Amino acid sequence: MLNSKAPAKNALSHVKHKYSLKAFALSGLLAMPTFSAQAAGFSFLSVPDPGHKNIEVGVWYPSDAAAPSSANTPFNQALAIDASISGEQLPLVVISHGYGGWMGGHADAAIALADAGFVVAATSHTGNTFKDMSSTAGEWIFDRPRHISKSIDYLQQRWSQRQALQLDKVGVFGFSAGGMTVLSLIGAVPNVQKAQQHCDNSPEEFVCKDGLLSELLQAKPQDLPLEAWGMDPRIKAAVLAAPGFAFAYDQQSFSDNNVPVQLWSGLMDDRVPHASNSAPLAQAMGAHVEMHEVKKAGHFSFMVQSCTEKLKKFEPDTWDFICVDQEGFDRWKFHDHMNTEMLRFFKQSLQ
Repeated sequence: MLNSKAPAKNALSHVKHKYSLKAFALSGLLAMPTFSAQAAGFSFLSVPDPGHKNIEVGVWYPSDAAAPSSANTPFNQALAIDASISGEQLPLVVISHGYGGWMGGHADAAIALADAGFVVAATSHTGNTFKDMSSTAGEWIFDRPRHISKSIDYLQQRWSQRQALQLDKVGVFGFSAGGMTVLSLIGAVPNVQKAQQHCDNSPEEFVCKDGLLSELLQAKPQDLPLEAWGMDPRIKAAVLAAPGFAFAYDQQSFSDNNVPVQLWSGLMDDRVPHASNSAPLAQAMGAHVEMHEVKKAGHFSFMVQSCTEKLKKFEPDTWDFICVDQEGFDRWKFHDHMNTEMLRFFKQSLQ
C-alpha cells in the first residue's frame, strides 16, 4: 500500500475529456504492439439488447493458435481472431469501461487475464462511449449493469465456445464510471441524499460541476425499485479502479453484500479524489474490501494509453490530459503490478 503527499493537478474540462478519449481510441494504431509464440484468441460479438441497440463486446480467451506476425486489432494486439478456445471450466471476467470509453480501454488487463486462463469480455456501453455519448447519467447509470448482464447471458447461453466456460462464478472489473456499474452489479445502492449533500458541499468535484448528479436526480432514482440498479447474483468477485460517484455510498449500501472487492485508488486523482471517494467507500464496505492506494497515480493512470511521440506531436492537448503522470510514476510498470494483483485476486475468488 503506497501513499503520497504530492499535490494533484487541476482537472481539464468535460469537453476536452470527450475529445481526448476519441483521439486516444483513434490513435491506438500508433502504439507498439506486443507478440508471443502463441496468441490469445479474440472474437467480436454483437449482443442483442431488446428495445435498444446491440451491445458491442470484445472477448479475449486462451488459445493454442499461433500468433499473427503483426498487430491485427484496434488495440494493437496480435490476436488469433475467432480461434478455437483452449481449456475447460474457464472463469469469466467482464470489463466495464469509464465514462466515454470503449471496449479496448483495458485491453492490457484483458490479455493478461486471457493468457492466465480466463475468458474476458469487454463491453462498449451503448450511449456512453467515445463515439456515442447520447445517454444522460440518468440513463447510462441504469443501462450499464444491464449491458454487463446481457453480455454474460450471451456468453453462457449463445456463444459458440460457451462449452469451455465455468458458469457458476463470474468476475467483473470496472474503471471510473465502470466502477459504479460494478457496485450496482454487486447490489450496492447509492444514498441519493448523501450524494446531493456532497455536491452541495463540494461543487468543484467533476460529477457535481459537470451536471452528472443532476442528470441522475432527474431520473428520480429514490423512487425506483432495487431491481432497477441491476444486481446480478452471478457476480462472485469485483475489482474497482477509481470508481465514480463513490461518495454516494454508505454502510447501508453494503448491508447485504458479501462479494469480495479489490479497490484501487490513485492518490493524485483529481477527477475522482481519493479522500472523498475511495477512502470512505472502503470504510463503508468494511471487511469485504482489499484496498490498494497508489502513490502518484492520477485518474487516467489506470489506463495504458497510446502515449507515443506521434500522439504527443499531433495531439498535444490529448497527450497532456491523458498521458502525463506525476514525476517518477511509471505507468507501464504499475500496470504490470496491477494486472498481477488482479490476476491473484480473481484466481483466489473464482477458481
